[in-house]
Amino acid sequence: MRSWLLSVPLLCAATIGMTSQAFAWGPYGHAIVADIAQDRLTPAAAKATTALLAMEGHQTLDQVASWPDTIGHVPKKKGGEPETLLWHYVDTDVSQPAYDQARDCADGNCVVEKLPELEKTLADHTASPERRLYALKWVVHLVGDLHQPLHAAERNNDKGGNAIRLSYFGDTANGHMNLHALWDEGVLDRQANLVVGPHYSIDFSRARDEATRLGSTITPDETAYWVADLSGGDVRHAVIDWADESHSLARSVAYGALPQIKGADIKDAYTALAWPIIELRLQQAGVRLAAILNTAMNEQ
Repeated sequence: MRSWLLSVPLLCAATIGMTSQAFAWGPYGHAIVADIAQDRLTPAAAKATTALLAMEGHQTLDQVASWPDTIGHVPKKKGGEPETLLWHYVDTDVSQPAYDQARDCADGNCVVEKLPELEKTLADHTASPERRLYALKWVVHLVGDLHQPLHAAERNNDKGGNAIRLSYFGDTANGHMNLHALWDEGVLDRQANLVVGPHYSIDFSRARDEATRLGSTITPDETAYWVADLSGGDVRHAVIDWADESHSLARSVAYGALPQIKGADIKDAYTALAWPIIELRLQQAGVRLAAILNTAMNEQ
């Protein structure tokens, strides 16, 4: 759920007492999305991106992919930005077929509305480098968030599955395992044999290996299909489509295939359904992130 080692103190504070659905994919998932995108940047976009990242001593997108997760649960007086917590997701109840701004995000403080807004800042070459770097970090992160099915759905105010307690192959994660965490990290880390270390540190080389594996199977036709919504230049329209994809997957699988037993122990059958979807969403997020960056970072 989380530069990765940019601010360990902030990160530790942010993860204590976490109750909202503000985090997605975990540190490995966000790094994998960033790495898939990194490999697909045009030379011009890569050069411009590297110049912005260098302002904070970073070189690659995976180093900042989880930064937004470090600031939301930290008080403003300690350098945090608690007002950004709502930016990571949108609560569209599974009883509804698709996103509706008036119903789901009237104030504009959700991932569907903030992502296009931040993309505009990133694409504004008259904006200060500081503002564009801030926007870059958010765009990298929110594209990942948007592709996690439970960041575009909830059921009866359950905070995107956070209120659904369960165990995963007998592991209750110290009493904190829930449906949302299962889709954030549980399935991905187990299936890809990824281990999150102290203070949510990760092995970036393992993330890059997994990104290479996933990226190598993406066909040109898939790439073209996945970014077709961006062809008209309307990022918000594309983002709504991507949110609706996540919402549909949450309805049909994340919730729809869930055993109707309180505190159920999730094992092979559910994993067999969830894992291919998680792989697909990571691939799509990486490809779409690259497409957004290749346009926004095309320095004239």
